[in-house]
Amino acid sequence: MPCSLKNIVFDNVASGETWGGFTFAITSSDDTEYAAALSRVRMTWKNASGTVALTLDSNTAGQITITTATAYAWAFTVEPRTLSLTAGTYSWAIETTDADGVVDKDRLAGIQQILSDPHA
Repeated sequence: MPCSLKNIVFDNVASGETWGGFTFAITSSDDTEYAAALSRVRMTWKNASGTVALTLDSNTAGQITITTATAYAWAFTVEPRTLSLTAGTYSWAIETTDADGVVDKDRLAGIQQILSDPHA
């Protein structure tokens, strides 16, 4: 059975402050999921109108690190970073691509509230 984690709510973070990132790992228990190696991970935040506000990519150094890419066992870390998003509620989603070119656009998804910069 596919793993699908939607409606994940990240902690609030103020615009311009450092967000702690997160690590995700999955292992196929029946050897039917994740049969090819993990080759790319992207994370996208969209604002309330659905416009992409920020995209992070494992193909760009320092954004997302793939730590385990073998078939049937994937792990990656979205690295901590300063979020320069304006205050508001954002939806986010993780897109994975495997070595066979299979793209999964939203197996991990949720929301994050960005607060006003308290230093502005």
